[in-house]
Amino acid sequence: FCVDCHRPDSAGVRGIFPPLTQNPAITAADPATLLHITLTGWKTAETAAHPRVYTMPAFSRLSDQELAEILSFVRTSWGNNAEPVAASQVKKMRAELDPKTTDSSKFETPRLADMLASPNAGQLVRGMRLHLETKALLPQNVGNSLNCTSCHLNAGTVADGSPFVGVSAFFPGYAPRAGRVITLEDRINGCFRRSMNGKPLPTDSTDMKAMVAYFDWMKQETKPQDKVAGRGVGKVDMAIKPNVENGKQVYSTQCAVCHGKDGEGLKQADGRVIYPPLWGDDSFNIGAGMARTYTAAAFVKRNMPVGFHENFPLGQGGLSDQEAVDVGEYFTHQPRPDYPDKGKDWPKDKKPADARY
Repeated sequence: FCVDCHRPDSAGVRGIFPPLTQNPAITAADPATLLHITLTGWKTAETAAHPRVYTMPAFSRLSDQELAEILSFVRTSWGNNAEPVAASQVKKMRAELDPKTTDSSKFETPRLADMLASPNAGQLVRGMRLHLETKALLPQNVGNSLNCTSCHLNAGTVADGSPFVGVSAFFPGYAPRAGRVITLEDRINGCFRRSMNGKPLPTDSTDMKAMVAYFDWMKQETKPQDKVAGRGVGKVDMAIKPNVENGKQVYSTQCAVCHGKDGEGLKQADGRVIYPPLWGDDSFNIGAGMARTYTAAAFVKRNMPVGFHENFPLGQGGLSDQEAVDVGEYFTHQPRPDYPDKGKDWPKDKKPADARY
């Protein structure tokens, strides 16, 4: 729930999201302020020097026990030495504040900690890490700076952020782009070749099996005929005509702070990517779904920017359909790698109008 903004090492993102280490709101003897922020959300102040407002959404959807465990971890990690938070303290503050949620989604965020109770917990954790740290763990297969979670937000747990919930129930399945029935392994390797501009994993490898196991754990009770709330990235009307000049302005105003003025992404001092590059040699190639204007626009509409308003769990989304189409057209048509096998795509079905080739 927290690392996308505050990072796995709690360092935050300089000038955007605050660090959790030695943060007075985190380490205060009385956790009342921390509880208040967590249950109701928070916004940065708008000033002349910092005109962009960043929002932390409310986490009142989580149970008292879940919040107590998260906040206790934060207060006692990375050199923080504050007292843990009890579920009773969360319950008391919740009763006083009576926080309301404006999120009507039926999507239920998977609790990754529940994997630890599974007989194959080690394999599932490996599968999760492969989605979060793809570049670091599989450098021979990833040809750019992206990880699976660059598009499948929070390791595939965010509604309309291309989540993995229920996905494996729909494989094997017919794929128009391939013109045949494909397996889940085929689909995963398609991402390696397209979105990560790299090389496929052997389908019988330990890591491929771990990735598939993670998907299968996310399947829960989903059946092939079911409709899964929050699946995919949604759609935007392809009748909306893009305005590239406005897209450039939207990018500069809303996107560049995380993805870079020239689409180069944002990196830590050690070179690790915080937010992925959106174009250039280190980004996805033209064969990726995200290289299509309206696919990108749908993703942006529901998921970008983060920290924009109160949407659970990342404060994600908030642009209008027109703005999403405009910025989608702008960044998808910037220079990026070719896809060598593009001539084999859509051999039977009609090619989408916004395909890059």
